[in-house]
Order: sequence, then C-alpha cells, then structure tokens
Amino acid sequence: MNNNIDDIYDDEELLNPNGEQYFFFLCGSDRYALKALSVSEILENQQITKVPKCEKYIKGVVNIRGNLIGVIDLLDRFEVGEIKEDNRTSIVVVTTKQDDKEYNIGMMIDEIFEVDGLDTDSIITTPSFGTKIQSRFIKYMARYNKNEISVLDEDEVLKIADLSVMKG
Repeated sequence: MNNNIDDIYDDEELLNPNGEQYFFFLCGSDRYALKALSVSEILENQQITKVPKCEKYIKGVVNIRGNLIGVIDLLDRFEVGEIKEDNRTSIVVVTTKQDDKEYNIGMMIDEIFEVDGLDTDSIITTPSFGTKIQSRFIKYMARYNKNEISVLDEDEVLKIADLSVMKG
C-alpha cells in the first residue's frame, strides 16, 4: 500500500459528493474512515487528565464545555503502537449508541485529511485475515482514490463494556 498522503489529495476519480459521507483520517501510517454523522466534534490536541486504573489505551478525560469526555489512543486500542503527538494530532469526538444510551468518546488520531462521500461501488469485503488491526474493529473496507481504507465500526472500537473495565 502506498502511504504517500499526497496521493489522497491528487486523484479525484472516486470522489462522490452524492454518496454517504465519511470522515477520513490517518492513524500511524494507515488510513481509516468513520461515518461522518458519528463524528460530533473535532478538537485540537489538548491536555488530558489521567484516570487511574484504566486500560492503557484510555488516555484519560478532557473537559469540553463542562462535560467530561473519555479519550482513547486509537493506535493503542488497536494494539499497534501509540499516537506520536504533534501539531497535527486531534481528538475526534464520536457519538456511539449502546444499550439504548448515547455516549460521546474522544479518539486521538494523527491527522484529519478529508470528509467526502463513498458510493456503494467503492465498498469491498473485509478480509478475514491479513489486516493490521483486529477485523472486529472494521465494519468494511472501501476504495478511495486508489487506496484501500478501513471503515471502522465505531460501536466496536468504542465498546463501553471494554472501556469501562477497571484494572486492579
């Protein structure tokens, strides 16, 4: 897979403003997407308050207009490394509905690169093996500007049952 970020911007042959909208971003050297409607807010990287006895990938909480939002390191959640924070690092607040309750959870990502549509022809089957991250985190794969992108299953990535486990 070609990891040159310029390739994403140069080729517009698969851009589809009429397709369902997705939020595309980089994490590590890989490209990912989420349904744009699940993204409620994008924040510049900021000070995160640590919370004791949480899983390592849970970085802590941030205060957004009086609401505490939990923040996870997406690469750490995928068990493939940790975000290397710099001026492009962002926190994407995602809304997930689980057990008839809505949750807002922040995900640290390396870089935002696009909000765009994907048409149904660009969606491809997720391989059952050979992906860098666990297939349970991937809703499906899609082709976008000659690149394969993992469209994440935000409910699985942000599974409350996993995030709420306290370590002894």
